[in-house]
Amino acid sequence: MAALLLMLLHWPDLALRYPQASRLERVQRSGTLRVAVPVDPGIDHAAFQDMHHVLLREFANRLDVTVDLFEADSQAELLDMLTRDEVDIAVPRQPLPDPLPRHLRAAPTYAETQTHVVCKGAVGLSLDLQSGTALRHIRVSESDGYVARLSRAGLVRIGLAPTSPLGTVALLELVSAGSIPCTLAQQDEVERARQRLPALRLGASVGPPGRIGWVLRNTRDDSLARQVDRFFVNSRESGLLAQLHQQEQGLQDRFDVVDLEGFRLALATKLPHFEADFRLAGAEQGIDWRLLAALAYQESRWNPRAESPRGASGLMMLTADTARSMGAGSRLDAGASIVAGARYLAQLRADVGDSVAEPDRTWLTLAAYNVGPGGLARARQAVRERGGDPDRWPEVRQALPSLGRGARGWEPVYHVESVLRYFALLSAHGAPDQQSLRGFNRRAGPAASADADARSAPGRTRHRSETG
Repeated sequence: MAALLLMLLHWPDLALRYPQASRLERVQRSGTLRVAVPVDPGIDHAAFQDMHHVLLREFANRLDVTVDLFEADSQAELLDMLTRDEVDIAVPRQPLPDPLPRHLRAAPTYAETQTHVVCKGAVGLSLDLQSGTALRHIRVSESDGYVARLSRAGLVRIGLAPTSPLGTVALLELVSAGSIPCTLAQQDEVERARQRLPALRLGASVGPPGRIGWVLRNTRDDSLARQVDRFFVNSRESGLLAQLHQQEQGLQDRFDVVDLEGFRLALATKLPHFEADFRLAGAEQGIDWRLLAALAYQESRWNPRAESPRGASGLMMLTADTARSMGAGSRLDAGASIVAGARYLAQLRADVGDSVAEPDRTWLTLAAYNVGPGGLARARQAVRERGGDPDRWPEVRQALPSLGRGARGWEPVYHVESVLRYFALLSAHGAPDQQSLRGFNRRAGPAASADADARSAPGRTRHRSETG
């Protein structure tokens, strides 16, 4: 007891002599930055590819730590995880509450987003949200903060709309299924959701644009928050933010022209003619047949007589030399083109090397199919020269645009991400095969699925990004 009293008497001196580590120091000592992100099936968190992920990765690189992502079903849950100190940073993709609760702190805004009415088909797209009668046709996510934010923005009658405890992603699925008439969502959310829910239609905009930014805990220890603020100031001054916005918009413009209705029509009218060939060639080369089919659709729209200005032709759009070296007698013969394309894809994958882990190996292989093995090698060398990891797709993805001028520089990136979107749609079409989350099957080597990391808590998926 005496020793305890003596320790208490000297506690201030001990605290000065052995100060508690700051939040920034604790993050750096742990080697991990814990980040809460919203659940969204349209986002491949494991790939760390879009603007939000790039910013996280760049910030983590500056701290010399990795990123662990923890998914939340709604903005309310995401902010609760931050409040409970389960994560260090929250990254909402919806407008922040205004004002934020006093125990939270917003980092500098780096993007804006617009709220829209979303319905199934054209029904209800002209709803007047100032009308109480019209508002009854909408179910609004209470947990994503729409009612409070739009009420403060001047749309007072929004409070008459029925609310739901579900997050916006779940409400979009209910709209698509016809279970509810309409909801409110952000434009980018709807664009992603339409890749798997094509019946959704974007209606009128609602309220002013909202701010997108990271959120941290508002405490006396602001060491991490000051680093975040400095990072965004530097990112704006260096042009990184402008570059990411331009890149994001350029890719989004390309994806906007993807004819999803045409793809679904092709599933019913074209794919049945070639599916057996895709399955056979895939089995022979250890490739998921749907990856071959997705690649072929990106290349030729499943047109056996397609031709490109650069001399490629056929269903798999092979050059004459490549088709000949892969044993294809005629590039315009669909079956021969599929067999040759599968052999070429398997050869490119072998060239990438066994040392490259999945899914990066599949993504690099798809890039090589577009830009050629030499082009991929130059991009990987550029990554190597700047001290990065040439075996990781996110880093090679950043280097590829430097190989070509203007829009052409982004072509291999667009190619890979388009194939992956078509692959996802094909995987969702009909009964999934055993290897539904893998591009190459076990014969060609194991591949990691997007949610291979262990779950950190019930209902929350954890994804890690290694920094390079």
